[in-house]
Amino acid sequence: MKLITETIEDIDILTEANAKGGKDYKIRGVFMQADIKNRNGRVYPVGTLQTEVARYTKEFIDKKRAFGELGHPDGPTVNLERVSHMITSLKPEGKNLSLIHISEPTRPY
Repeated sequence: MKLITETIEDIDILTEANAKGGKDYKIRGVFMQADIKNRNGRVYPVGTLQTEVARYTKEFIDKKRAFGELGHPDGPTVNLERVSHMITSLKPEGKNLSLIHISEPTRPY
């Protein structure tokens, strides 16, 4: 058995006060890249990513349903008992798609 890990070092970590007097933790960094081979050996054209990000934004981010699990889940469906963050934004930056997600481990979404 092999342990697969990912290290992302080019991120911004923000801590902001929220309306309830607590803190929101936000992370901003590259989420996907177009026209280069990713770690899975796939290459996604810019047009494909733009189309899918627009769909994902409309169907999930805008409806506050863009949840994620720590690491890679077993399938495409997120287990709500294992939610670790919510994606609040996906923005193009050249051939990169940057995300902002909120992580608040003490409160279920």
